Amino acid sequence: MSVKQLSIKATTSGIPINPHCLSTNSTLHKPPTGLQNGKSANKENEGNNQSTISKCFGFVGLMSILGTKVKEENKEQLGEEKIIHMIKLAKLSQEDSGDYVDRGKNSRTYEIQHHDAQKYIIDDMANNAYEAGDFKKAEKLFVDLIKQLVTDGVAQSHNSIIHISAKLANLYAMFHEEVKACEGFNFCIHHLEAKIKKGEDDFDTLALYSLILSWFGDCVHRRGDFTQSLALFKKSHEISVKINGKHHPHSLLQLNNMAAAYTLMNRLEDAVDCLNTALVLAQEVQMDDGMKDLPYYFINLANVYLTQVEKSAADAKELLKMAENSCREALKCAKVVDNRDALIQARKCMKQINSYQTL
Repeated sequence: MSVKQLSIKATTSGIPINPHCLSTNSTLHKPPTGLQNGKSANKENEGNNQSTISKCFGFVGLMSILGTKVKEENKEQLGEEKIIHMIKLAKLSQEDSGDYVDRGKNSRTYEIQHHDAQKYIIDDMANNAYEAGDFKKAEKLFVDLIKQLVTDGVAQSHNSIIHISAKLANLYAMFHEEVKACEGFNFCIHHLEAKIKKGEDDFDTLALYSLILSWFGDCVHRRGDFTQSLALFKKSHEISVKINGKHHPHSLLQLNNMAAAYTLMNRLEDAVDCLNTALVLAQEVQMDDGMKDLPYYFINLANVYLTQVEKSAADAKELLKMAENSCREALKCAKVVDNRDALIQARKCMKQINSYQTL
């Protein structure tokens, strides 16, 4: 099974900031979706509502392993349609040769193509289950896929094994199986760091490393270890800036997540700095996914200001005004990008601000 080009495409709101408590109860607003194999991005899943966490930090792309050219109109096929299409291609691939003299050779080629197609189909079904919230089914399919890859002689340090292992670790974190989750993430990070030390610092490997550091950061953040989560988010941010640039949505997402960790460590000025930086960068370039996340960054900034209100009576009036301004910007941005969830969150934030103002 060939490994397709990896990319990081973040469209998640990241970790929300609760203004009412500096506690361990902070969870992902929309946790990350899985790594999907491929050229364009994938979706990341989980969260309180089990919706896509980052609609896509991902990896997707049509397989070339079948040896059959895919017509342009078929490239947009999704879900079961794409799976059925791949099965048909696998069956039809034997007919493409037209060389009946070498039928034995063609039959062997077909068997190889069919075997690869089976792995692709399992991978696609697993990702579909993952994104649909059927996590137990996704777990079983990912485990089956890893077994097939290992049986085929794929090394444990191969990116295809690592990114499926990372998705499994993310699932175990969602199942609250912390030991399995930590073992999985540490397995991935160990192999990636070993590869990088050997000079294998290609884009795919670094993108995968940045994504897994972010996922592991989410995991330990929910567990209440904010010092470790901050370190992981910082490292993920550093790598993302190196390969994608500071304006990339994944780079911005890590600034947001760093702000969440800073807030729960009571380093509120650092949290404000991270969010203001993310807001400035997102609006400088206005990448699509970064703009979709923009309302959440404004909401989180407002919540940090509200946290400061509770701790600083002297500046409460000014801080409330800044929180209100941030919340109004969130409302405006949510309408512009047509983000219904962000609009709901911004309205809740405004109600909180109004409740403070009536005290």
